[in-house]
Amino acid sequence: MTQINTVLGTIDTNDLGFTLMHEHVMVCASGLSDSYPDLLGEDREARAVAALSKARELGVTTIVDATTFDLGRNAPLLQAVSEGSGVNIINVTGWWLDVPRFVQGVGPNQMAREFVRDLTEGFRGTDIKAGLLKCAADFEGVTRPLEVMARAVARAHVETGAPIMVHSYPAGHVARRQIEIFREEGVDLTRVKIDHSNDTTDTEYLKWILDQGCFLGLDLSLIH
Repeated sequence: MTQINTVLGTIDTNDLGFTLMHEHVMVCASGLSDSYPDLLGEDREARAVAALSKARELGVTTIVDATTFDLGRNAPLLQAVSEGSGVNIINVTGWWLDVPRFVQGVGPNQMAREFVRDLTEGFRGTDIKAGLLKCAADFEGVTRPLEVMARAVARAHVETGAPIMVHSYPAGHVARRQIEIFREEGVDLTRVKIDHSNDTTDTEYLKWILDQGCFLGLDLSLIH
């Protein structure tokens, strides 16, 4: 049996059911929900519970909440929403695109230790553990700060075996560099998902990603 951390504890992957692999219950600036919660509107927990309860009625059993620290991760909120809706929520550790100046001097080993702690002990001040790792790059490519985060995520994966989800920019073939970094770090590429892959029609590029052993994350949708 394979186990994975949800915000309510560890469950068997056989019990995940129908799973949405890239969602966000709440996204905001880091710390905003604690310092300026009124800016996020009223009853955000109740609104989130209502939305996920409806999703549950339609057959969704589990979501992966891809909200990292720099996207305003609020693990206690996710825990309350999971309890209220009955939907399993798997949260991530790692980093998105917003690497502030005061973090850019931190090395990959130091960041990897923090990510491993999130996976094995829980987010600071809680016992809520991450279930996946996440890193990112976008139209600017894998910048130096984002490479640090990618290597930190890779090293945390090597230590823990946790799967990796990757925010990427398919129009720029950015996953080529991201996968190159993972290969250098010894990542099991069959445990990697390259997200936003349906933001391109370049099937040759998408096939190349699959040929490396990675999964494609088809997670973008258009609402008309």
